[in-house]
Amino acid sequence: MKDQIQQLIATGHTKEALDLLVQMNGDAILLQSQFNNGEKQFNLGMIDFGEWGRIQARVNFAALEMAAKPAASNSSASGQSGNAAGPAQPAKPSVFISYNHTDAFAMRAVKAYLEDHDIKVFVDIQDMGVGDRIDAFIEKALQENQFILSVVSENSLKSGWVNQELGAALLLNKFGKKWLPVLLDNKVFDDGFFNETMDEFDEKVKAKQKSVQDALEKGRDIRAFMDDLIRLKDLQNDFAKTIQALKSHLGEDISGELFDHGMARVVRTING
Repeated sequence: MKDQIQQLIATGHTKEALDLLVQMNGDAILLQSQFNNGEKQFNLGMIDFGEWGRIQARVNFAALEMAAKPAASNSSASGQSGNAAGPAQPAKPSVFISYNHTDAFAMRAVKAYLEDHDIKVFVDIQDMGVGDRIDAFIEKALQENQFILSVVSENSLKSGWVNQELGAALLLNKFGKKWLPVLLDNKVFDDGFFNETMDEFDEKVKAKQKSVQDALEKGRDIRAFMDDLIRLKDLQNDFAKTIQALKSHLGEDISGELFDHGMARVVRTING
């Protein structure tokens, strides 16, 4: 299948190559999403042909690397099995924490609890390099960690980045990555929260559309506004799915006095 993927990419059939790659490696769903989003923006005239070409090149390069990984990892494993050394120590479980920065205090408490129980933790504020792209870092972190822990609150549900991460976590959960939502409040179960939040999104979209219109009337470049506008519209479209998923997926309440009890259950889940 690796040769077939390489051939499809070489002949310009990236979409078909990604369909095959997802069957080999569930993490490819993120590349597929990146490609589809770029294609949508290009078809809507939101990016020019040059930018669309750069997106395709990045996706193609990452897809070729991913297609080659299974073979490399298998050969490495077989090489190690022939060594006379004793059994390797099992790797620590690793967790990527997805959170909104207004919930940083809660994130640090969660991180400290996990590390106290010998669990490796990745968060953007400490593990991003200077100059790293936020979206690229998040994509890499989601792919490379066995567990994705989402700190869910009113703040995070209204955050574009966290909702994007939640969507990715839901997809990866279907391919063997364990998604662990922990709840700081019960807003997700509040019947009025959905409509109130959608109203807020509507206002933000209108404000951004006005900025685009003002820039157009003055003959200015609108690309600075279009990324935000696309993000807001995607957030609106995905918000209902996010709420539904959180209501149907067992989340752990770690609010207030329930923190220790809830986190103990999370650690048991991670350790199997």
